[in-house]
Amino acid sequence: MIHRVLPSPLLLVAWRLTVAASGLLGVVLAAQVYDVWWTALSQLANLAVAGTYAALAVLAAAGRDTGRSWLPGALAATMCLVALAYLPQQNGNLLTAWSLLEHVVTPVLVVLDYVLGRRRAAARWWHPLTWTIAPLAYLAWYVSADLAVYDALDPGRPLVMTGQVVVLGAVLVGCGYALVATGRRTVVA
Repeated sequence: MIHRVLPSPLLLVAWRLTVAASGLLGVVLAAQVYDVWWTALSQLANLAVAGTYAALAVLAAAGRDTGRSWLPGALAATMCLVALAYLPQQNGNLLTAWSLLEHVVTPVLVVLDYVLGRRRAAARWWHPLTWTIAPLAYLAWYVSADLAVYDALDPGRPLVMTGQVVVLGAVLVGCGYALVATGRRTVVA
């Protein structure tokens, strides 16, 4: 458990700031490369990680860590989706620092924090279903604003897009339930 591995509040704050910095640095580096960096799920998810983990660091520093699991679980599931969906996409590579941070380093840190932290014990069986809210909101914005960021998600090809959305949704929910199950198994052990 992160709280056992990092018994000092100062170490916990440092850990959370490291996770936040990883997410933020990936976004900053991506923004230097792409004019529309804010339209991609990868960058938005990493930005959410940066903000959330900075806030969690502040809470830990103030001794007010509640141990609530919903938001960290939602971020962990979404970061799994970001990592697992990126490489199969056309042009997916890890040859740049921003891509490596956004699609590997930050997702690994967020998942480790969730699985090893005490929050995972509080996860309910229905949480993974609700963890789809933010990605579904992104999808609604993506379609309504005609963002055209991803070739595989082309509203002009509704059957292909529907198939992709079903697969991505299954990956998201599957990762969510895997996170919950891993956390519960760790708690029982």
